[in-house]
Amino acid sequence: MKIFLSFVTACLLLLISLSTCTASLAQFAGDWSNVDPNTGGITKLSIAISGDSANVHVWGKCHPTDCDWGAVAAFAFAPDVSSDPVSQAQALMAIFDAGFSETTLFINPQGSRLSVQSYTRFKDSSGRSNYASSDVFQKSSSISAVGMIAEVQPLQKFSKLEVLPIMRKIGDS
Repeated sequence: MKIFLSFVTACLLLLISLSTCTASLAQFAGDWSNVDPNTGGITKLSIAISGDSANVHVWGKCHPTDCDWGAVAAFAFAPDVSSDPVSQAQALMAIFDAGFSETTLFINPQGSRLSVQSYTRFKDSSGRSNYASSDVFQKSSSISAVGMIAEVQPLQKFSKLEVLPIMRKIGDS
């Protein structure tokens, strides 16, 4: 019986891990905020999905307002060469070239959050060390117009159907 339970447990863990390994490309879409409000790195991401294309817009920590890195096309990665990246995307890769540096982001779903690994290399002979960082992002709490409409509650509820009179055309008796 113990062997059977161990086997069932192993199978369940395998199924859970397989179900979290892939995600549809749509899971990446939205506005995302770094869970660390004191980050010195990337503060916000905005990911737009259109069909099989992804676009990643990034903001980094600057003072007094965040620096806009701009938006770039992202590459979706699926489990294997025959997989559909739209329905089985495991990660996105986006490359930002600031001229003096190049930052490559690897974006992975992590439950309802995104895990972002950032790799920056300097191209300006400044002597600065290339570096890597890792951050977690959650969906921003901003509400879109569609969300606002969906959440509007009626000011007054009617308990019976009211019939409004139909206006007559001029000349009708």
